[in-house]
Amino acid sequence: MSALFEFWPFVGKVLLTTLFQLLSIFGVFFVFGLILYLLARYTRRLFVNILGEKSDIYFTGWIGTPVHELGHALLCIPFLHRITEIKLYSPNGEDGTLGYVNHAYNPRNPWSQIGNFFIALGPILFGSLIIYLLVRFLLPSNQALLTALHGSPASFTSLSGFMSLMVSVFASSSDMIYALFTGGHLHQWQFWVFLYLAICISAHMELSPPDLKGLGSGLLAIIIILLIINIILILLNVDAMVIGTAVGRWTSLTTGIFTLAVAISAMTCLASLIILNIISLIINKKIFI
Repeated sequence: MSALFEFWPFVGKVLLTTLFQLLSIFGVFFVFGLILYLLARYTRRLFVNILGEKSDIYFTGWIGTPVHELGHALLCIPFLHRITEIKLYSPNGEDGTLGYVNHAYNPRNPWSQIGNFFIALGPILFGSLIIYLLVRFLLPSNQALLTALHGSPASFTSLSGFMSLMVSVFASSSDMIYALFTGGHLHQWQFWVFLYLAICISAHMELSPPDLKGLGSGLLAIIIILLIINIILILLNVDAMVIGTAVGRWTSLTTGIFTLAVAISAMTCLASLIILNIISLIINKKIFI
């Protein structure tokens, strides 16, 4: 009976430690991925309902889709996935796909199994990297925006931490929009090129249903491996919590770039809501919400 009393606290500690690590390391990806998905989906629905099915494809898809698919393709390489077919931009009117990457891997290789998670997140990771590079090398007078990007909160590990993250994201988004739309920028062609490219990329950083399926299978492999590692570390009386804390400290810049992508997507969504409904009132005599 005493062994049973020792067993359940041990199981609880392993599960709580694993949950903490998942929140610390991957929490921001899930939160920002969901926000970007909802914003992009609503914006696209506005375009389709008011201007027709192909309007959003030609406005953002020809740039956003190749970046999205390259995000998948590039992460296939380090995780030993073999790309069997790739279409960076090939709109299909029948099933609605704009491009795709088909890849194969050895399901018995744990590293490749974990790779499914990161390959699915590829559009968010690669899209964020491209936006950061555009800020750094294309946008003039970028110091204020770079400071805001590097100063964002890193992660959350609890409900209160999540709420603090959301408040900080809102404040950071306001700072980034203010830094973006300075008087000097509005008179420079680089700013308008950057803004259009960032809108196109952020509009296609959301995850499709096949992406979510791959993410789920990869996440399951990550959870199993973390559970095994935590069991070993806790049995050895090693503080396993440091894994999540240490990795979480390195996600500050990633969070900042995600915040910028969300700010641009939200701005695009609001502008689309206003402008497209004005057009709809003129043409169709009705509005869409």
